[in-house]
Amino acid sequence: MPDSVAPLPGFIARYRNVWVVGLHVLLLACLTSALYAFGIIRYLPSNDTLFRWDVIWYNQIREGGYVYSETQMSNAAFFPMLPYVWRLSGLWLLGMSLLNASLFLAASAWLAHQLRLPPRLQLLLLSTPSLLFMVVPYTEALFFVFSTLLVLGLRRRRLWWWLLGLLGCGLTRSASTMFTPALVFMVLMWAMQPGQRKTAIVWGASGLGALLLSIGLVATTQWYQTGEPLGFIRAQKHWGHTLRALNFPFSDPSGIDVLWLDAQALWLGVAAAGLCTWLAWRWLLQWRQQRAFPILAPEVIFALGYCVGVTLFILSYQGGSLWNIGRYIFATPFFVVLVAYQASLPAWPWRRYLLIALGTMLFWQVFGIYSLNFDTFSTGQAIWYFGLVTAYLVAYLAWRQLRWQREITMLLYVFNLVMLLHMLEGWLQYYVVQ
Repeated sequence: MPDSVAPLPGFIARYRNVWVVGLHVLLLACLTSALYAFGIIRYLPSNDTLFRWDVIWYNQIREGGYVYSETQMSNAAFFPMLPYVWRLSGLWLLGMSLLNASLFLAASAWLAHQLRLPPRLQLLLLSTPSLLFMVVPYTEALFFVFSTLLVLGLRRRRLWWWLLGLLGCGLTRSASTMFTPALVFMVLMWAMQPGQRKTAIVWGASGLGALLLSIGLVATTQWYQTGEPLGFIRAQKHWGHTLRALNFPFSDPSGIDVLWLDAQALWLGVAAAGLCTWLAWRWLLQWRQQRAFPILAPEVIFALGYCVGVTLFILSYQGGSLWNIGRYIFATPFFVVLVAYQASLPAWPWRRYLLIALGTMLFWQVFGIYSLNFDTFSTGQAIWYFGLVTAYLVAYLAWRQLRWQREITMLLYVFNLVMLLHMLEGWLQYYVVQ
């Protein structure tokens, strides 16, 4: 069922995506105030409740710069963009949170406009529960802004947007780890398109240069302040970020409140790895047989590569713990790009969705739902929990052809907002929500 809307006046139609963002903010404010008034949620962001988790480390950098320790955790494990923007803004916790939220909303409206997202789909994506990190002093909002810049640089073929986006991301968090393999893969795919080899090489080489520049700036900043240019790398061992063997079944320290999101992020990463493998195989056939294949947009390929990079990083350094994988994938424009691409494809036969659902239910065995006690659940309870997760996932996959699209979209939207507020309240209470 198409997401059709009645003709709108010129001004409203031109800024439709901005109006959707405004509607989302209004609905979120109404729901938040209602749940708070009825005592269903008891904590809201404030200068007292926001001083949690990594905010403490960012504030240390904001106030006193970097400190490196050979024997314990230190703030050298963090990147400088957020704390220095925070310092320049002169804001305290709540003000910085509002600035983050404003930057995210502006970037999301621009992204939706450029991707021509239908209003319903834009509204649904704005309700993604992992976006709770856009309203706290974390790096997600700045990373979203710079990632949007690089995505739209690729889409619009604006080289400077691409380079500034990569540089900004590299100064905000450890983007080069996930971006470099995605960039190389994208360039290989792009270069095989007729007449695109030179363009792909220029964009790839300059992109790698931007990532190297970001690494150099971070290393120089830490060297100047701590005397240790490799402080970021050496500090990771004290944070438990070391290569580990996979441990089965997979788990999530945040519990079932967040596991359903992290499980779907893992599913997306595995699916993206399968698609990248298929693209690589098609690339080899094209190279050997000199055959032309349908073109996939560079920003879509980069988004797929990013999801694969995040998944491999989480599994390699956390050994089966999925902590953070959901926020690293869902709270980014790369997820929006992939959902928009999926929504633009021709309708699939429903038997394909049935096969995907069955395969997904088998995939959840990585959490031991059929053979082990999953989080004190019985086997039947675990199957029901992951069955609901699978239904949620299939609803997104089949969104473009849902018969009751409007009703299902609003059901998912309200559910997402309730979960977002529930998880935000947990974070504000110092619960493990990552």
